[in-house]
Amino acid sequence: MLLTALLIACQSELERLGNTYQETQDYESLSRAVDLIELGSDTAFVRSILGEPIDMGFDFRYLVDSTGPNGCVIGAVFHIDDNGKVDQKWIDEVCE
Repeated sequence: MLLTALLIACQSELERLGNTYQETQDYESLSRAVDLIELGSDTAFVRSILGEPIDMGFDFRYLVDSTGPNGCVIGAVFHIDDNGKVDQKWIDEVCE
C-alpha cells in the first residue's frame, strides 16, 4: 500500500512538472521531469507528460527558453528504440 501511494505521488509530481514545462518551457521543470521519466517509457507517455515534441523519428526533443555556453539551445532528448520506448535520455545543449 505504501508503494502504491509513493507511485501515485511521483506520478502527480511528474504531471505537475510536465504542465509547468508546457506552460513556461523552463529548464527546472523539464530537467526534473526528465529525471522522473523512466527508461522504457513509451512515446505516448512522454507526449502525455511533456506535450508534442520535435520528433526526429529516432528521438524526441523538448527545448527550453535559454542557450548554453556554446550558444546552442538547451533541451531534453529522449532516444527512441525500435519498439517505441525510451532507451536513453539526457538534457544538454542541442547543437544541430
